[in-house]
Amino acid sequence: MATEGGGKEMNEIKTQFTTREGLYKLLPHSEYSRPNRVPFNSQGSNPVRVSFVNLNDQSGNGDRLCSNVGRELYFYIYKGVRKSPELRCEG
Repeated sequence: MATEGGGKEMNEIKTQFTTREGLYKLLPHSEYSRPNRVPFNSQGSNPVRVSFVNLNDQSGNGDRLCSNVGRELYFYIYKGVRKSPELRCEG
């Protein structure tokens, strides 16, 4: 669904936006998966906010789990809860 005059998708997921806290932008997987991405802060921890949203897309994968740590914003496709295999050593 396009907006009138703008020609942009209303339900478009933005890859970059600015808030009063700063600039958020989509990073490649190799950038945000680095182990040293979030620095250690000894004076206190940054608040972490987690949101669960549904985009109502046609593919059925519209659920997203979004979180931010400091100025870093992460989102993951939520595919539901799965039972992990039972790992036992029998000897």
